[in-house]
Amino acid sequence: MARGAGNVLARTMRLALILALNCAAAYALWLTWPRSESTHAAAATGATTSEPAAAPATRPALRPTQPRAELSRALRAVDTGARAIVARWTESARQLSQNKVHAGNVAIAVCVRELGQSESGEVDLGAARSMLPASNLKLVTTAAALTLLGPDWEFQTRFEASGPIRGGVLEGDLVVRAGGDPLFDPQLRGDCDALFEPLLARLGELGITAIQGDLVLDEGAFADPAPAPGWPSASQHWAEYCALSGGFSVNRGCLHAHVAPTSVGQLAHVRVFPRGHGLVERFGVRSAADNKNAVNVGANATGITVSGQIPTRSGAWDGPFAAPDPVALFGNVLHSALERRGIVLSGRLLRRRHAPGGAELFTLRTPLWTYLDEVNAQSTNAVADQLLLAMGNELVGAGTREAGARAARDALTALGVSTDGFELVDGSGLSRGNRVSARQIVALLDSVAQRDAATANRYVESLATPGKSGTLDDRMTSSLTAGRVRAKTGYINGVSALSGYVERDDGRTFVFSILVNYPHTDGLHRGCWRKMQDEICELLASVKA
Repeated sequence: MARGAGNVLARTMRLALILALNCAAAYALWLTWPRSESTHAAAATGATTSEPAAAPATRPALRPTQPRAELSRALRAVDTGARAIVARWTESARQLSQNKVHAGNVAIAVCVRELGQSESGEVDLGAARSMLPASNLKLVTTAAALTLLGPDWEFQTRFEASGPIRGGVLEGDLVVRAGGDPLFDPQLRGDCDALFEPLLARLGELGITAIQGDLVLDEGAFADPAPAPGWPSASQHWAEYCALSGGFSVNRGCLHAHVAPTSVGQLAHVRVFPRGHGLVERFGVRSAADNKNAVNVGANATGITVSGQIPTRSGAWDGPFAAPDPVALFGNVLHSALERRGIVLSGRLLRRRHAPGGAELFTLRTPLWTYLDEVNAQSTNAVADQLLLAMGNELVGAGTREAGARAARDALTALGVSTDGFELVDGSGLSRGNRVSARQIVALLDSVAQRDAATANRYVESLATPGKSGTLDDRMTSSLTAGRVRAKTGYINGVSALSGYVERDDGRTFVFSILVNYPHTDGLHRGCWRKMQDEICELLASVKA
């Protein structure tokens, strides 16, 4: 009896083990298989688990999924490896989140194709899903600008005199026409005097020492600065990543605080740039003996606050934060720069639309390409949004997000990319209303890289390089990916993304996009999704033909 019972128990345990392994295999296959639309709708994309889920993601009618038989040998290897990687990291996310994030409420899309070889098929793990892209949307913004405006296009801020110049006096207004330029150089760390130097030098050549009229900022058809629909709540609008955009801006609509400690208990030295920002300053940072750096910054219409404490043993701290109005910031900084150069303004600083002007005195020009690295490698939101407004103004006749979105759709069409399911609300990807699929991103990257050399080189070189530049400077430092990856990161609460190019050993290139939408849980972006993306890039770099 005991031995018979033991045999029954052993057979039962073997059967249970076989069933468990089969279930695990079925789970992994289900996890990576392209989902039905009812499954897509279950993917949560809210900023926090308490937020309502985004509208159900639909599967756009792009081109049909490639049958496995059409995939090249290299892509078949990628397909198999990527599915296993996705399954493993999704299970890790489930464990780390204590079952808050799992296969039933996370949407992961992976698309890979060989550059210029679309006939070889593509790896498709939910590649057609319309998903929140976060900063991967900047790939669309910059591609649209390069495609429609051209790599040599320039932002132009025009300065005009509404009256004659006599005896060093401009007998009228100095009228400035908006061009949407973010007027930003990260090397200046907020000190923007050098940005206005070409203008000031020209006014000096003309002998102008006084302006009898007003300094008029003509915003033209540009929209008033305001947060985009779907942006973070007002409690975050002080942050640099929420800086506003408009017809005029300087230092990409941000202020920059410099804080230097003194002796224990004494007030630290605080300076805020750009000079002449026009806001009331309220400073109160104490130098402390402990090692805790707790400098708080913020600005609104009532003024600038810099408070908290800074360790005496630390070096100086500095950092950017959003100005309440980029147009007012531009006007005040320009007015201050004129006065410091000895040009006296008798009138007022005014904001107008379609103001009468006159003779051109100077046009401040900034090439589009000088901002591409800032948008794609550094992922600076306000510069991307300024670019979208400028594109709308130049191509559609209105410096609005809606006009910019129309231009972006036109660019996708020109690049041969389907616009089904595509939604663009801002230029940066900060809005939760943006939608794009991994397949659309891959098609975009593939198409831009095959355009004229100037466009393709400017675009690809503007992307971050692992271990070296931009938002990838601390990622993918292994020998497998060193020097082989150019990519754009993306992150907002509940969204993690990476898209770009990976060069193989044989010199051929993969184009890829990885998008993840999930119920936001702290730690998963770094703890799971970034690692999953990096591992897929290592797979792409190591695949043999």
